[in-house]
Amino acid sequence: MVGVASRTEDTQLLVIFFDDMKGSTALKERMAETRDEQAFQALRQEHDALLTEIITRDGAGVVLKTTGDGLLATFTKPSTAVQRALEIQERLHGHPHLSVRIGMDMGEVRIESIDGVRADAFGRHVDWAAHAMSLTDGGHIVITRAVYTDAFSWLTKSQIAWKEHGWYRAKPGEPALEIFEPYNANITPAMPALRGERISGEGRERPSPESQPAAAVRIIRSWESVARDGREFAERGAGMMYWFRPPLGGISYPEGFRSFLQPALENPRITKIRFVLDGASPVISHTWFDLVIPQVEEWANGRGRRFQRVGNELAGSLLWEAPKALSWIFVDVSREYAPVCKLLVHDPDTDVETESQAQIFLSTAARTVRLKDGSLQTVRIPDVILRVGATGNEALLHALNSVANQWDALFV
Repeated sequence: MVGVASRTEDTQLLVIFFDDMKGSTALKERMAETRDEQAFQALRQEHDALLTEIITRDGAGVVLKTTGDGLLATFTKPSTAVQRALEIQERLHGHPHLSVRIGMDMGEVRIESIDGVRADAFGRHVDWAAHAMSLTDGGHIVITRAVYTDAFSWLTKSQIAWKEHGWYRAKPGEPALEIFEPYNANITPAMPALRGERISGEGRERPSPESQPAAAVRIIRSWESVARDGREFAERGAGMMYWFRPPLGGISYPEGFRSFLQPALENPRITKIRFVLDGASPVISHTWFDLVIPQVEEWANGRGRRFQRVGNELAGSLLWEAPKALSWIFVDVSREYAPVCKLLVHDPDTDVETESQAQIFLSTAARTVRLKDGSLQTVRIPDVILRVGATGNEALLHALNSVANQWDALFV
């Protein structure tokens, strides 16, 4: 009696990897004319064997199925997925017939397993990985921002070059995707432009913060949208910027630092940046001194900004030309009921006109970071926030400002 295969389904957070062979239909016809029909099948088998070996080595990825002229695979680590994709392109560089294009996205997908072995994946992130792949050409890799955000944090510039292509739509009616291209500059340059339709901010799937009325109280969802809103918050704001009980996960990543903190450092209208940090959490202290402060100092040194570090680990500051300063205090806020938030208020030491506004963190997602000592720590990154503008929200902003004021005397 023949046994019946056991099929199961569950959801997992994975990197979705698609590839296909460039011009496979024309290549098949050409090889059939010049050689025989088996020649193309041998080439396809060579493709499948090479990619399967690279993807699955050391258990890094899983090949789910073939798509005729390509593969569908999954990875658990975005940085590993990008490294293996680069290895594939490097191994195939100069091949007389084989050239592949690769597209990747990351998110929660539905996985179908047969007898405990992954066999297929479903969901919008599978579709978006395929859409991304269709935007590029043979010999190139494109990834969405979801993959880029994590992969960039773990891969150094000596290993990889990046090009930010912006927002593209593969076909009319499909969602626009923010696309990045990792590449080995010693082998091939990045594509000057992608296939498909280049989309301006007004045509994106999710509206940009700039298109929203400043006075609205609105929900900003997903890490990508939160990062864009954080950049706009810092670039357009003025006065004193308070960070009350921030989880620090976002700015512990280079990409998050560039979205949230660097714009505030570069904005001359933001005069003081003050962090009220949770002194009851050792992870916060390690993240601040091992990951965040080194990024601030590297940013300053790279731009020739002279600064002075004063105070100590419990209360200190980095001082630039007056009145610019980044300051921190560590206090036990474990019993505080005030929200985790960012706040912009008037700086009484300047005449800069200020419109108060806030970002209140509603939800965070877990990420793993490596500290200087080599240990891995779990941090939280914001993925849902409440954006509060000035008009009509004076009482709420006044209450948040009162929370910030009670700690002012502790800053150096």
